[in-house]
Amino acid sequence: MKKFVFFLTILTSIFLFSQNSVTKIVPSTKSDGYIINIKTQNLAGKTIKLSIYSGSYKQAYRIDSVKVKTNSETISFKQKQKIIPVIYQMAISGKPAKSDILLSNGNVLNFALNTDNANELTTNDALNKSFLEYQKMPASEQKNTALKTLQAKFPQNEALKIFTLFELRKTLKKPNNIDGATFRKSLLNGVNLNDKAIQLMPNAYAFLNNFFSALPIDNENYKSGVDLLLNKQNCESPNFKFYVEWIFKNLELHQTQNINDTAQYVFNQYVNTKSCVELQNSFYNSTFKKLSSFTKLPVGAVLPEFEMKKINGETYRFSDFKNEKVNIVMFYDPLCEHCQTEVPKLTKEIEELEKETNQKIGKLAILNGSSTLWKDFVDKNNLKDWVNVTYKEGDTKTQENLDAFANPKFYILDKNGKIILKTYGYSFVRSQLLK
Repeated sequence: MKKFVFFLTILTSIFLFSQNSVTKIVPSTKSDGYIINIKTQNLAGKTIKLSIYSGSYKQAYRIDSVKVKTNSETISFKQKQKIIPVIYQMAISGKPAKSDILLSNGNVLNFALNTDNANELTTNDALNKSFLEYQKMPASEQKNTALKTLQAKFPQNEALKIFTLFELRKTLKKPNNIDGATFRKSLLNGVNLNDKAIQLMPNAYAFLNNFFSALPIDNENYKSGVDLLLNKQNCESPNFKFYVEWIFKNLELHQTQNINDTAQYVFNQYVNTKSCVELQNSFYNSTFKKLSSFTKLPVGAVLPEFEMKKINGETYRFSDFKNEKVNIVMFYDPLCEHCQTEVPKLTKEIEELEKETNQKIGKLAILNGSSTLWKDFVDKNNLKDWVNVTYKEGDTKTQENLDAFANPKFYILDKNGKIILKTYGYSFVRSQLLK
């Protein structure tokens, strides 16, 4: 939940938004903001939503929505304030399909949608028409070529330029004729690391992952990557917090490689500064908490014994937990937006893994918030076959001992209760089961 609120705070500082459902189209004469008109057919009762990304295709946050009232209606999204030109997602609530569009200040764009499949969105706008066609192509070298051609045709569109750089480089492998350090440095060529649009790109995380993976993951290689990325940046730089938060998230995935020293280095070298303490105190404190998680209950440690209560009020002791070959301890809050999205995906994946491998996974779900929505959340998110517990009234020490202040938070344990990973990773869990 904290993460979602933090994102909304950033988003609000970037731009404000408004919504209107109209049938009369009035073009804007201002250079800021945009107007998006969508001529719909047979979509009465459907809600069309406009979302913005935050580093990944998995993280799209709704900023506006309009409910279609009739079977033949033109609805509009209007924004009067200046925006950062980026890629927006168009989708219909409750439907998996989506289409991405490029938006810039001063745009008045007209689209048409005649089905509840957002992939069928059409337009006469030359840039977005080509971009929509590009999205429908299967992943291939031909698709990359089409993207390069599109970017060359519209060189002035900065959002498309950044997207293209990231898309072409997110899977780029090191040529045999250059060393890893030179290759990694070349991945940043042409990238303005202070461009605010970067943190709103759907492929930014994938690009950063390939950047750090250009050399084998260890403390020295990771530190050198951090220095390249954060060179000449500080807490006042537009993307500094975005990069640091991603780095700590990525370091969690690599804790089995014993790179805790890198987390300490990032904090001491870049976050533990006067500007961060004075100007970004909440960010400073949250990063310090993340740092402590690398030293408190590190990979290899055993979770300490604790006592909680089950959903039916009975006392539960961690020593009662039946350890399987692989075990998942999950902390969540029903009000956490990220939990609402990720928990149902995770429970489905775990169920499928148990069927595929014919093995049981130990599953412990710990409520990290108010119990008001507890039972409803368990019922709706396939958590009934998990052990569901929460803290006893007045108990604040257990949450501290388990370093469980984030939502969602995960510990992956082996059959002896030893921590083998401090985040959830489908591939990692699957590989452990198949050992």
